[in-house]
Amino acid sequence: MQRLLIWTLATLIWPLAVHSSDGTPHWDYEGAEGPEHWGALADEFDMCSRGRNQSPIDLVADIDTALPEVNFEYAQAGQLVEVNTGHAIQENVKPGNHVSFRGHRFELQQFHFHSPSEHTVGGEHYPMEVHLVHKNEAGELLVVGVLFKEGERNKLMDQLPSFRAARGEDPRADAVDYNDLFPARDRYFLYNGSLTTPPCSEGVRWVVMQQPVTASPDQIQHYHDLLGFDNNRPIQPRNARIVLD
Repeated sequence: MQRLLIWTLATLIWPLAVHSSDGTPHWDYEGAEGPEHWGALADEFDMCSRGRNQSPIDLVADIDTALPEVNFEYAQAGQLVEVNTGHAIQENVKPGNHVSFRGHRFELQQFHFHSPSEHTVGGEHYPMEVHLVHKNEAGELLVVGVLFKEGERNKLMDQLPSFRAARGEDPRADAVDYNDLFPARDRYFLYNGSLTTPPCSEGVRWVVMQQPVTASPDQIQHYHDLLGFDNNRPIQPRNARIVLD
């Protein structure tokens, strides 16, 4: 009953997207449709159980090396369209923002939140993690992960639609500068992984920032309560993969 109440309140703040409206099989973060069962729910989810390069993982660097620079070009601040997908709070962004990495341009598609964090560092979870999903012309994905720790209030989060709505403000009032989300950008973990949700497709480049950002405890709790449950996939085996930093 408590989870149903939280879910209902969340839909009053922002419209809810029904998670299987596109015909994809239903999955969840707990019970018979939880992560340990994803691979058996549908043929297209098979990689969730048989994949060898799955995400998230525990981030402990194997090699300290000079990594290529990740150039963030988030120049097109804009209004966000916020959607509760049933699995995460997702912010759909204005076109024209991208990162350049190893000679390829990856356009920012959306970013979304996981609470608690999906990746761990040295076996330790953070209270929240944001994934910024980018795609290049070939359809290849690069996901930038940013970890959150409790501390000072986060400037960008106060600009997001559900926070504005909770204060009685117009959720679409002002453009949002995505650059406000980032910590120092010169140190990061790099590894090859997968989507952390079904269909768990592999071949995803993961760039996880080493320096976490801060958010106040009530900001972190706000996003957790919009869903009403933990939305982090358990840590996956690293197998033969190398983590660079």
